[in-house]
This record gives sequence, structure tokens and C-alpha cells, in this order.
Amino acid sequence: MWLRIKRTLKDLPKWQLVVLFIFVVILFLTIFGPYLAPFPTEIADPSARLLPPSGKHWLGTDENGMDIFSRILAAPRTDVVIAVIATAISVFLGSPLGVLVALYESRRGAASTAFAEIFMRLLEVMQSFPVFVLAMVLVAIFGGSVTNIIIAIAFVNTPVFVRLVRSEVLSLVQRPFSEAARAVGNSELRLGFRHILPNATPTVVVQVSVTVGFAILLTAGLSFVGAGVGPPTPELGAMIASGAKYLIIEQWWPALFPGLALGTVVFSFGIFGEILNKVMEPRAVGGNIDRRREITLEKGQDTAAQETAEPVVAPAALFTRSSEPILRVEGISVGARELGDIKLLRDISFSLESGESMAIVGESGSGKSVLVKSVLQLLPYPLTVTEGRIRYGDKDLLGMEKRRIRTLRSTEIAAILPNAKSQLNPLVRVGDMMTSAVRAHQAATRKEALSRALELFETVGIIDPEKRLEAFPHELSGGMAQRVCIALALMHHPKLIIADEPTSGLDVTIQRQVLDLTRRLADDTGTALLVITGDLGIAAHYCDKVAVMQAGRIVEVNETSALFSAPQHPYTKHLLACVRV
Repeated sequence: MWLRIKRTLKDLPKWQLVVLFIFVVILFLTIFGPYLAPFPTEIADPSARLLPPSGKHWLGTDENGMDIFSRILAAPRTDVVIAVIATAISVFLGSPLGVLVALYESRRGAASTAFAEIFMRLLEVMQSFPVFVLAMVLVAIFGGSVTNIIIAIAFVNTPVFVRLVRSEVLSLVQRPFSEAARAVGNSELRLGFRHILPNATPTVVVQVSVTVGFAILLTAGLSFVGAGVGPPTPELGAMIASGAKYLIIEQWWPALFPGLALGTVVFSFGIFGEILNKVMEPRAVGGNIDRRREITLEKGQDTAAQETAEPVVAPAALFTRSSEPILRVEGISVGARELGDIKLLRDISFSLESGESMAIVGESGSGKSVLVKSVLQLLPYPLTVTEGRIRYGDKDLLGMEKRRIRTLRSTEIAAILPNAKSQLNPLVRVGDMMTSAVRAHQAATRKEALSRALELFETVGIIDPEKRLEAFPHELSGGMAQRVCIALALMHHPKLIIADEPTSGLDVTIQRQVLDLTRRLADDTGTALLVITGDLGIAAHYCDKVAVMQAGRIVEVNETSALFSAPQHPYTKHLLACVRV
């Protein structure tokens, strides 16, 4: 954790480091601010009323003659403490309620579902009222003491954490680790609080920082309208309110400086949430690079050093066809400034024509997935294509605007990614996903979009398609979810399909069905098919040619039959020998 924090701080932009420093100063003032004030913060001095900024009173004095700078130093103890306590109450009330509601929903029983529905509708009624107005009404009813202000702020913020934790738990409850926890005998409550809630903690912690900033603003707002902390307690909202009436006579300092302080406090808490998100992200270690990728890269370099044979590429005449390539990758390398001279991919070249199928094979860590993301222009920051070109037809993908790339990816270039269930939104019904995808690029009514979705489901062999449209992703089997992903990929008649481990996690029978379906649909429409796989059997049975990857480079390319019958590169021979054994 400390290493992650250190590396994250090192990679932060300078302006965020400045904001982080201000955040630390605010926390320091929350504890020690009243003791650092050069003048009394709650004792009036009528002889010094409304003095402008000077060497003695750096920010001037207010209507009661109290030093504004001293009161600003002391104010965070009031605002921040109220906000932190109120937010803590919201978290400790909202998180367990969110877990319970999600567990009731996941049971799918009539009574459980009814309870969850009623509870969520009540939350929606609460959240339909403007937050500030609701808090002001509560304070007006029960009184303006600090305790009542904390309770009011906690009350209006609790639904935020209920909904946040509920959505996280609904997403996590169908994950394999949850099923494993059930299998060893954990009760539903133990599953929710011992196994699932800790996995939702990073999201909750990040939200806490943002909510504290909002609570500070809400506290100041209540004080500004006279429903919050009253004088003479130093509080930024009350200070702004008392100074606002003097703006008309050009005595601006009693309102301006507390206003700037309030804006700085709220802004710093919001930015701290963003910084905290980077620290809490497990993969955010130094340059936003996954440590696992670094380990894989180091392993790949060792393998490459041991294997010095030159890449083997079959004569171009073997692949000559009448049509121009629909996809041409020319000498691309992938790296990042943080990696220096290290390349994850090096001098990758291949081409794919319409109606042709090609497999990219290799062991785990050879760079297959990085190659897919390079072609799709989905490389995570800071990785980028440092050399070469990627052409789709006559279009240069590397030089294309992001907007045009997105349009191509959703219409002409389709991706089938591994682990189909993880690619589908766990909180959205399959039918809603399908209709949204149809209407995103076609002028169609919802009825027309549903008709198109049913047609696609029938095309990919989904049984009882009407029922499947009403299902959530977790209600589908692995093979059925993969068919849904294939239907989404084929929706707009793509010219190129990129299938990255399309049978990952499926049993052998379903693998065969999915691969047969994908190849048949590609053949029927003349679509080019690029298959990324670590299974040589898939490459042998479903592809016209094969490229073998090792340590970030393609070491051999040939027609499928020729490559399997007479491999040329030592690494290819090694892979085939492993399979034959």
C-alpha cells in the first residue's frame, strides 16, 4: 500500500500535488487552527468594526470587530468536523442497508423482491426533494443545534451510500468468488458483509471524500440562511452571510475571504477523492502501468534473449488474393515513455483480407491482447503505438479522430472479448442493451429495435429469445452470454470481427458451438475474422492462416496446413511439440 501511495504521488500532475498540500493544511487547521489564531475568534471588539485589510489585520475585521483571518483559521474545525461526522453516519447506516437490499434482490423471491422494490421507491421519494431544502426543513423542525445539523446532513446523504453499495453488491454477488463462498457454506449475511462489502470498499471510500466536500458546502449553506451554526462560532457560511450585506457599501472583505476559503475547502476535498481513487485502484502503481504487465514483460524479455532465431514469414505469394487487405498492420511497436526503450510489441506486421480468417497464437504474456487493443485503439494510458501503421481499408487508424474510431468500432469493426458475462452490464437487462445498441446507429423505434434483436438472437441460435431479452446477464449461461456478445458484434454487419479468446471459460461442447457459429456467420457475410487464442486446436480447425507470437513479436506466419505440417521457427516447433505430448 505504501509503495502504491508513493508511486501514485510521484505520477500526479503538479497542480494536484498543490491541491493535496492544501488538503493536508485544511486537516491541520481542523485540529490546530483555533490555537494558531493571532486574535480571539469569538470575542467582539466594537472599536475595530469593519477595518480593511492591513498589516495588523491581514484580511480585515467583520461587523463585530473580530479578525477575519483568525476566524478563517478556526472555521475548519466547525465545518470539517460536522461534515466528517455526518458523512461517517451516512456510511455506517447506508452501507449495511445497501448490502441487505442487494441480497434481498438477488434472492429473486416474490417477498424479497417486493421488500427491495418498496425500499428503493422510498429512497427515490426522499431523493426527489432538493437536498438543501430537505435539510433546511429538518433543521427548522428539530432546531439548529450542531447535533441536529449533523443528523439532517447524515439523513440526506444516507440514500447516496445505500444506492452506491447496492449497485456494487449486485455486481459482485454473481462473481465466481461469491459463488465459491456460498459453496463452502457461508450464509447470505456472511457472504454480503464478510466477502462482498470489503470488495466494494474502494468505491465507497472514494465517494466519502466527495460527500464530505458536499456536506461542508451544505453546512455553510444552512448557516448562510440562518438555519445552521449561529454566531459567534467561526463558520464559513455564517461569516459569508454576515459580510454579504456590506458589499453594497464596498466593504467587500468580510464576505470575499470566507467565500474563497469555502471554495478552496470544497474543491480540495473533491480533488482528493480523485487522487484517492488512483491510490485505491490495485493496478495504479507508477505510471498507471499494471505491475503484472511489467512482470510479464520481464519474462518475455528473458525468453526473447534465449531465442535468437529470426522470424519466419511465408512467401507473399501464398497469401495473394484478388482483393485488397481490409486490415494491414505494418511494423507496429507498442511502448510508453515510462518504460523507456522497453517495448511490449516489436515490429508486428500482418494483413487480413475480406472473407479471410487468421489466428494469432502464443503463450500467455506473449502480447496477444496488447495487439488486439492496438488494432482497436483501446490501449490503456500510458501505452501507445510508437512505430508503424495500422490501416483499415484505406483509412489510417492511428491518425484517425477518436470520434471516427468509435463509430468504426461500433459498426464496421466488431470485437468479441473474453469472459462474455463480464462484458455485459450486470444491472441492465439484455433486451435494453440490444435495443440501445440498435438505436445508437439506426433510426428505429423501440419496437423495431426489439424486432431486430429477436432476429439476431435467432441467427446466433439463442433458444426462447423473447425470454432471454428479459434476462439479466447473471441469469444466462456462459455459452448463452457469449452468443449475446456475438449478436451484439454482428448487429451492424461488420466487415471485420476481432475475437479475443472467444471461448474463454466455456466447456468443450459450447466452445465448438460458439466457434462453428462465429465462423459460419463470418463466411456467410464475407466478414474477415481475426482470432486471438492460446489454443492451437482452434487455430488449426477454424482459420486460413496462423501467426505465432513470442515475447511481443510475430516469429512465424504461414497458411494453417503448412505451419502445422512443417513449422520453421524453433518456438513454433516447441509449441507444437507441447501439444503433441
